[in-house]
Amino acid sequence: MSPAAPPPAPARPGAPSRPGRRHRPLRRVAAAAAVTALAAGGSALASVGPASAATSGTTSALPQAPAGWLAQLARSERTPAARAANAAAVARLGEPARTLPRFRGSFTTDGTTYRYTMLGAKPESGRTVALHTVVVPLVMRFTGFPSGDVTFQPGQAVGNILTSPIFQTARYVNGRGQLTDQFQRATFASRMAPGWHTLMAPPVVSRPFTITVTPKTGQLQQVGGAPLGNMSIDAFDAQLHRILPKLGLGPDQTPLFVTQAVTADALGYHDAFPVPDGSGGQRVQTLMYTSWIDIAQIGPLLADVSTLNHEVAEWVDDPYIDNHTPQWAFPPKNEVCFGEGLEVGDPIGNGPDFALFPTIPVRLNGYTYHLQNLSTLQWFSREVPSSAFKGIYSFPDTTQITTPSAPCPPPS
Repeated sequence: MSPAAPPPAPARPGAPSRPGRRHRPLRRVAAAAAVTALAAGGSALASVGPASAATSGTTSALPQAPAGWLAQLARSERTPAARAANAAAVARLGEPARTLPRFRGSFTTDGTTYRYTMLGAKPESGRTVALHTVVVPLVMRFTGFPSGDVTFQPGQAVGNILTSPIFQTARYVNGRGQLTDQFQRATFASRMAPGWHTLMAPPVVSRPFTITVTPKTGQLQQVGGAPLGNMSIDAFDAQLHRILPKLGLGPDQTPLFVTQAVTADALGYHDAFPVPDGSGGQRVQTLMYTSWIDIAQIGPLLADVSTLNHEVAEWVDDPYIDNHTPQWAFPPKNEVCFGEGLEVGDPIGNGPDFALFPTIPVRLNGYTYHLQNLSTLQWFSREVPSSAFKGIYSFPDTTQITTPSAPCPPPS
């Protein structure tokens, strides 16, 4: 999603440079230097200026999106069709193939023990772990549509993400830090030793990659007076897997694919799947995707980093998408069953009544970002009282959910 005005650091006008012809190893860069971040091809990625510069092509004849379309997309539980097969393959590979820093834990609810794996080090260890991501800008080229061709550039979104609370320090109820780190520290406040942190390291920014979308694989329409594209999630996911080998990822790196004003049957998702380990075997690779949409186009509920903070928190707390919990229903009405996953963004962000949970504004680097609220582990485990910071069940707004999860309602 893209803000109406970028924060000062990445606000210089420009356009993503051409991909380099030869692949070179990715280099880590400081988030503050987003505008001049070295890309995988050795060229610079520049942030575009005003929001209108994010698209090019004929847009005046675009059809209006149906009423409620974006809300339906926000509630979508669509995942790539390959998810089930990937999960089975990851399970067969087992623990040794998982190369990200992680710790394991468990909780018991109603006599059943549920085990989980999260990224980072054990809270009791007092260790600080830095998680490494590679931000992959996606230029989305929509062609062959009756209204004309439109290209969506991601530079502004990338620049703003790098200076957002995901990678930078802001203030929360439990102190200053990065959003996900403070969320983890709030969740494990009663267990963590001094010095325990799970940080997002300054990310690598890769060269941009172009994905072509046709009427067979996507839709092009107008939302809030501006163009918005959508691509079939399976076609989009297939393109991400074609890009992956070109990134030269290390075993400790996770790609974060970014689109601006373009979705993929969902606002974002994360996944885990096997890839070659370079030694004749396989390891588990994780992946994140986020869209970024202008607040002026859709309002604060789904704007800027609200999707990204959802996906990053879920990646940290359920990186391999195999952490189970008791079955739970979507708050606050508890009338619709989700299932049994430790997806910390879904209870508030994906339910039928997600609009009842406003995003939390955080002013940082000259821009107001909008964070989606998250559910703590204690909400899923139904721990009463909660052992989280000051007994909370949600973060960073501790007032949106004040009681643990409710079981799924009985079938009607």
